[in-house]
Formats: sequence, structure tokens, C-alpha cells
Amino acid sequence: MKLKSIFKIMILICLILVIIDQISKILVNNLISEDITIVPEILTITKVENEGIAFGLNKQNLGNIGICLIVLVLIFNFIINQKDKMTKSMVIFLSLIISGGVSNVIDRMFRGAVFDFIKIGAFPVFNFADICIVVGWLLFLIGFLKDTAIDIKTISAKKGKTK
Repeated sequence: MKLKSIFKIMILICLILVIIDQISKILVNNLISEDITIVPEILTITKVENEGIAFGLNKQNLGNIGICLIVLVLIFNFIINQKDKMTKSMVIFLSLIISGGVSNVIDRMFRGAVFDFIKIGAFPVFNFADICIVVGWLLFLIGFLKDTAIDIKTISAKKGKTK
């Protein structure tokens, strides 16, 4: 894919997802005054300010912003270096990761912490941006491993033919 096409797709996806995340946080923050149990012991809407980077770990806000920015730079570097091998799926997966990271950085910069509100069972409280990050990384990893396995088979088949 051309770099210009990759970034056009990514910007559109990221804008949509960041807006969804930020609106969901604003709505929950302004409309919910106490916890709402949707499914007892399974799903609750609750307000939590998370100063940590993931699951409340590393409560250094500036450090967490720095870590997020470094990860974003690494992702953009990967995209630039792999632009010829990028599929639309990979662009979407990376857009999920970027949008979640950007939205959580917005929280850190303007709220001093990430606003989480979804509580499922024993899992730590999270938000829509966290879902984007986790799903994006999982799909990216699966896609990367699948593409790597195909490349290994192709290389092995070519080596077998040259013998």
C-alpha cells in the first residue's frame, strides 16, 4: 500500500474511534452519579480515574504519556518501513492501537488520569480505548504470525525446489 493511503485510512479510523471513546467518557462522567449494575457480578458501569498505564500499574502520569508516545513512534516507524507489506487489515489493527493510545493520552493530558468505567467480573475497570488497544494488538499479532507463517512456507518451498 502507498503510505498516503495508509495514513488516510488511519486518520479516518482514529478520528472516529477517539471521538467515540471521548464521548463515552463524557457521557458516563456527566450522566452517572453512582455505579450501575447491568448484569449482577458480571457487568457494572463505574467511575474510576486510572493514573496507571495498564490496570493501575506505574502511576507516573508524565512517564506514562512518554511511554505511550514512544509506542506510537515505534508503530509509525513500523508502518513506514513495512508500507509495501501492509494490508488493509493490518492498517485497521494498528489504527485500533493508535486510537486507543491517543485517546488515553488525551485523558492524561487534560484530566490528569485515564477515565475508566467498564467493569467486567474480576477484571480491572477499563474503557473503550483500552478495548481498542487490546483488540488491535491481538489482531495485529495474529495477522503478523499468519503472514510470517505464510512467508516461512514460501521460503521453505522455494528452498525445496532449488535442491
